[in-house]
Amino acid sequence: MAGPIEEKMRREWNQRARSDAYYYVASGRHRQDKAEFLSTAEPVLSLLGATFSRIRTAEPVEMRRALEIGCGPGRLMPGMRESFAEVHGVDVSDEMVSLAREHLREIAGTHVHRGSGSDLAGLPSAYFDFVYSYAVFQHIPDAGIVTRYLEESARVLKPGGVLACQLRGAATASWDGSGNDATWFGCVYPPQDVFALTRRCGLQLLQIGGIDTQYTWVVARRPQDDRPQSMAFEDAVVKAITPAGNPFGLISPRGPGAAFHCWLEGFPESTGLERLDVTVAGLPAVPCYLSDHLGRGGFQLNVLMPSETPCGDALVRLQLDGKPVRGEHVIRVCEYPAPTPSIAGISDGEDLLAKHATTRGSLKILLHGVADPNTISFTIASRPIGAMRAVLYDAHHFAYEFTVILPDDLPAGLNAITVTAPGWSGTAEFQNCMVAG
Repeated sequence: MAGPIEEKMRREWNQRARSDAYYYVASGRHRQDKAEFLSTAEPVLSLLGATFSRIRTAEPVEMRRALEIGCGPGRLMPGMRESFAEVHGVDVSDEMVSLAREHLREIAGTHVHRGSGSDLAGLPSAYFDFVYSYAVFQHIPDAGIVTRYLEESARVLKPGGVLACQLRGAATASWDGSGNDATWFGCVYPPQDVFALTRRCGLQLLQIGGIDTQYTWVVARRPQDDRPQSMAFEDAVVKAITPAGNPFGLISPRGPGAAFHCWLEGFPESTGLERLDVTVAGLPAVPCYLSDHLGRGGFQLNVLMPSETPCGDALVRLQLDGKPVRGEHVIRVCEYPAPTPSIAGISDGEDLLAKHATTRGSLKILLHGVADPNTISFTIASRPIGAMRAVLYDAHHFAYEFTVILPDDLPAGLNAITVTAPGWSGTAEFQNCMVAG
């Protein structure tokens, strides 16, 4: 039976669906038509497709089944049907379920279910090869509900099945309070909470990306079985450590060099990120990616550097299930060369499909190479813009997304905004499409 939080989610998502379902699902543009809305699925489908190789179920590929948690109007399900024999979707909103059924009525092998808002009751155990959820858990206001969904995902997955989902990794409340209500803002999950969550749910964590951003991406697998491992624990060893790819071949506390590869040998096939602890100079680092098994207990483990690591020689230690692993290594930590800023993208602050244009009086400006977001300023026709907010977009590329509120008296038509950082400035043009009055 649904509780008060689930009923609140159902009520408020029904309201959003009636108001502007496509916008609240994809946030691309208000009042999109169906074709434009469905086209916004492509980047997400590409992201999901990259995880299919992680599936280890016994089912032939052509017979696999997928489940979407929070399917909304069915944006992703048509594209997923191209890779799976059956695609099921579940949503708490009656309005969204109705829209999805209408959109999918001519696509065989698709099934939409009205859910309780906190579990997958009615769906059989060990039935799906792939469970996925995108931009859904970030809106759930109760961490216990998110936990139940992940526990339920583990239940309905076959052994070797994969869960790919997005969690909110940073607080990004809206300025005016319109997006701060509980069923929009949701819960925040730092990396250590993700590790604890997957351990609790009995999932093998394979990848965690977008750490400390709004879109933390998690890939996990239900363990295949409880067969004894051929490798004993004492066989585990860290064979080598190498820098992650960057032009200078550095390991650094921040920027493109703030990661390294650990080359493992003798580890059990059931190894997951949730079982590993890594320290650099005694500081906790974040293991973020574990490759497919390479044979002889081998894996490639990617680790994110602690940002407070001092430069100089640093000892790297690794533990598996709390026990030290042989093969301690000393790495040389260096500051990454000062980045040069660049303007990587500009769009309307709300209608994200409006590129180099504003229809609502604000802009989102994506900058790469920002060492310190507090040193960035914006001007239009030499007039400084005071209202702005910076959100970390990608620490690996020193990337921040800035939202700026434009002057009310900004002339219609072509305008230019100048971005200034110490020793650098850049200009981007945009169309002001606001209608006066």
